[in-house]
Amino acid sequence: MFSKNEHGEILNERARLAELGGWLRELGLKVDMSPEGHVADLVARVSRASGAARTYAVVIKRTVPSELATALHPHPSLPTLVVARSITEQAATLLRERGIDYIDEAGNAHIAWDDVLIDIRGRRKAGVRTSRSSSRGSKAFSRAGLQVGFVLLSWPTSAGEPLRRLATASGVSLGTAQAVVDDLAKAGYLYEVAGERRLGRAGELLNRWSEAYSTRLSPALSLGDFDVPDISWWRASEDELTRSNVQVGGEAGASVLDPHLTPATLTLYADERPNSLMAKHRMVRAEQAGNIHIRRRFWARAGQSWIVPPTLIYADLLASGDPRQREHADRIRISDDRLAGLDRL
Repeated sequence: MFSKNEHGEILNERARLAELGGWLRELGLKVDMSPEGHVADLVARVSRASGAARTYAVVIKRTVPSELATALHPHPSLPTLVVARSITEQAATLLRERGIDYIDEAGNAHIAWDDVLIDIRGRRKAGVRTSRSSSRGSKAFSRAGLQVGFVLLSWPTSAGEPLRRLATASGVSLGTAQAVVDDLAKAGYLYEVAGERRLGRAGELLNRWSEAYSTRLSPALSLGDFDVPDISWWRASEDELTRSNVQVGGEAGASVLDPHLTPATLTLYADERPNSLMAKHRMVRAEQAGNIHIRRRFWARAGQSWIVPPTLIYADLLASGDPRQREHADRIRISDDRLAGLDRL
């Protein structure tokens, strides 16, 4: 088994080192690794007999589907090596396109620098078994936990509010909110000053939250995909959207934050399907993806804008699987004051 679960808690450093080291030795490579920081990923020096070497930030995951491959955050200053029990073919393609090296248990690998090129594809590992309980991970990154994390990241001052108010805003039970707060505090994302909870290391939490959102919460939110000939109506419909209790997210919402983006799709968040809005704008159910995505709002809207918080816009761009949207996600992460502010906490 991996020595680190999919949410990054360190369980057994020696086992992880031995396992990754064995996989790399089969490729003619040597690895020297050491832990960095709190629960940060490993830093590894990978070398070959000729002396050629590269220092990687190593990201350990149990499995890497395509959703995670597009949402995964590479290290800001080091090249990234993804290590997993299994990496889907589509995910491997996305990682290669993003310049992220990888290796999995079956021996599939892409490792490239200078004159080093290892590119192995199509291998399958038979008989891999996983534990249902181990795949659940921390409460903070379960579906309900991600709802709490969203509220904390979108409104950082909510960390200091009474727990019951945080639970109501997140749409979860009081017990779930307590468990999530406890988990985040243990991981160092919440701390106390003069008896008041505060959010810390918020940029790191946003990275982990958006990765987990793309694979756990986002797929459960769809209320249907629809088609219309022209989606531009939403730009002049702030009052109409507000009356319909609908908020704009995805790349349409991103285009409000970043005028360089011309959206090809419209994502709407609502408590239920806005039937009157759908009829007025002649939305018809899409046979495939569609250009309008209606999604379930999973937080309390009271007093909020007709645009969803930038935290969700950012995560939706990453979860889209579209390289163009990924580029815009990176841009608004820097340009939007609220997102940039998280990196300073």
